[in-house]
Amino acid sequence: MIHKIFETVIYSPKKTLLILALVTTFWATFIPSLKLDFSVEDLFSEYDLSAREYQSFKSNFGREDNIITLIYKPKDFQSQELYKKLDDIIYQLEEFNEVNTVVSLFNLSDIDSNAWIGDFMGPNWNNTRLNNALRYIQKDPTIGNRILSENLDFGAIIISLNDLANNHSDRTQLIKKVKNILKDSEIQWVLSGVTVLRTEFVLLMLRDNFIFVPFVLVILLCVLGFLFRNWVQVFLPILTVIITAIWLLGFMGLFNLEINIISYIVPNLIFIIGVADAIHIQARFKENLTKLNKSSEEIMLKTLKEMSKVIFITSLTTSIGFLALTTTSIKIIREFGMEVSIGIMMAWLVSILTVPSGLLAMKGFNYKSYKPFNKFLSILSDKIIANPWWFVFIPSIISAIFISKIVEISTDASLLDDLRPNNQLYQDLKFTEKYFGGVLPFEVLFQIKPDSSNNGNINYIEYLPYLKRTQTLLESELKNSRFLSINNLIESSKRFQANKGNNEDEMIKLIIKDNQNSKNKLINIKQNTLRISGLIENKTSNQMEKIYLKLDSLAKSFPSNLTVQYTGTTVVALKTNTYLVKSLSSSLGIALFFICLVLTIMFRKGSILFINLITNLIPIFTMMGLLAWFNIPIRVPTAMTFSVALGIAVDDSLHFLLRYRKELSRGLPIIEALRNTIINTGSALMITTTVLVSGFLVLTLSAFLPTFQFGLFSALMIALALICDLTLLPALCIVLSKTVRD
Repeated sequence: MIHKIFETVIYSPKKTLLILALVTTFWATFIPSLKLDFSVEDLFSEYDLSAREYQSFKSNFGREDNIITLIYKPKDFQSQELYKKLDDIIYQLEEFNEVNTVVSLFNLSDIDSNAWIGDFMGPNWNNTRLNNALRYIQKDPTIGNRILSENLDFGAIIISLNDLANNHSDRTQLIKKVKNILKDSEIQWVLSGVTVLRTEFVLLMLRDNFIFVPFVLVILLCVLGFLFRNWVQVFLPILTVIITAIWLLGFMGLFNLEINIISYIVPNLIFIIGVADAIHIQARFKENLTKLNKSSEEIMLKTLKEMSKVIFITSLTTSIGFLALTTTSIKIIREFGMEVSIGIMMAWLVSILTVPSGLLAMKGFNYKSYKPFNKFLSILSDKIIANPWWFVFIPSIISAIFISKIVEISTDASLLDDLRPNNQLYQDLKFTEKYFGGVLPFEVLFQIKPDSSNNGNINYIEYLPYLKRTQTLLESELKNSRFLSINNLIESSKRFQANKGNNEDEMIKLIIKDNQNSKNKLINIKQNTLRISGLIENKTSNQMEKIYLKLDSLAKSFPSNLTVQYTGTTVVALKTNTYLVKSLSSSLGIALFFICLVLTIMFRKGSILFINLITNLIPIFTMMGLLAWFNIPIRVPTAMTFSVALGIAVDDSLHFLLRYRKELSRGLPIIEALRNTIINTGSALMITTTVLVSGFLVLTLSAFLPTFQFGLFSALMIALALICDLTLLPALCIVLSKTVRD
């Protein structure tokens, strides 16, 4: 069956290319249906208790991360024109359908005459009254530090979105409209908040792809042009990965798989990884042409018979590395692993159809013999054969030094670690944190259980001191943050009702009743949960764990029917990072198990399995040690790198061992078989590794630090794997020659 397919490809190349074009057109029709989006919840574990608690919080209080903060720096805070412009901007913001509420320095003037800044529309503008009003507003316990900086250099307008508008399309449209009404102003504006973060993340993903794709294509053109020096053999590998990318994107569009913060690099990974199969086919065809005196069709048929199984196995092991990611409990990572693994197997199929038919149809096999790595590989093989133990001991000692540091590896990370410090979005978020507190949502809930002493009726007033003590603790631990609770509303109300003689208990009951009907609730509908709502500064997971411990310690002094719980996207995201790193570490073990299974079926020899594992695990564990050595915490993309790199790295050792076994089967002595393998297969491995390393290094141009690290660490591990494959692997074959040889 397979033999007949190969014959059809080889003896009907134009027909094969036409069928490929039709299939590619079919998949391309589904690409326009692809959607781009990003949500912090996408990174939450489905089985994490904190994620379920957060869902419960949202059902009671609504979203807490739908805030946009508009920070402005006027030329003159006493300018009458400034307040006319601000009033006009706020009026326009309130008219947007996506907007729930708008909070500004004008809000208090409706209920408190002390907050009236004066008649900015009339001729009697008074700077003294303005200054007094601004100072009064700035000290308001509810909104003061949210809308005016401490030194009155900056002001802010806070927008909250409707829950229904909290999707990428509506967020993008709203931010565009907001920027449009701000652009005509002479005021300097900074947009900040999680809503802006989400929207800008998607734009940065698009920006990254506009950078990645051209760079990867240029790298492929340069490397392939340098090595093959034939336009057809440069064109066909690139055509192969383009076709594969179209197939995969069409597949994603057909099954409604979104482009998100992780999967946006999928097309680039296909370009980087998928080209290897085409290179191996062309390299073997080139080698056979120089040795066999047969027609090009016969030589290509022999090449396909030799390489189709080899590249299938290597594609399978690479696919396993990505497929292991589907064992995690996070949907977008499962989808990412599945998408790339499918893409890799698509690349195998497209390669064995496109490259042979393309070479024969375009007569792309007339080229000058050029072997740039042969001299180096010949010298290397002589050194290894002469001193095999040196090539075993040296990498083993170096690896042992770094591997000893693995126990010190850290999973401590913060949410803003996703952005590189020189990124404008990162700088805007840090600017907001400095002058108006943080932007990351953090919620503390006080759940009150009715008891027999009060006949099931809850007297909120007796629980307010506990609320106050907790808020004081939070403000002392998170100084560049801002918190809001019922207590703030009470303190604010006391300021403007100080001389009215109202009963305090009645006032508190009225505030609680009014807040239950407000859009930003601080007490739930069932009246059994009070809330401290916070926007906090950027903290690492370890720093937050210390704060949780202090909250837990304080809560032990509270009445037994009062339970303190902390939640919010910040809490869940940080806990999920630690949980997921452990989960992804286990995916490395799963990938290793299935790769071992494939190797066992192929070679059925424990010594070869041992050699292969040693060769490929040393780069992985060495990289882990390097991370610990340089105190680089493992985050989700970093943890993904290990199973992915293992799957890719195994390919080279498989190509080496399969070629070595073939040379032995021809009756060659071990030394000669190794020499031929190092020179011939080593050359192909250096080509594919050059492409892989260069391609992964392109990802270091990303605006996202995780993508930068994923690209850098993958490139380093693949490069280390090649070094091991060309030195340690042949040295072990010599040292264990009696057990390796069939």
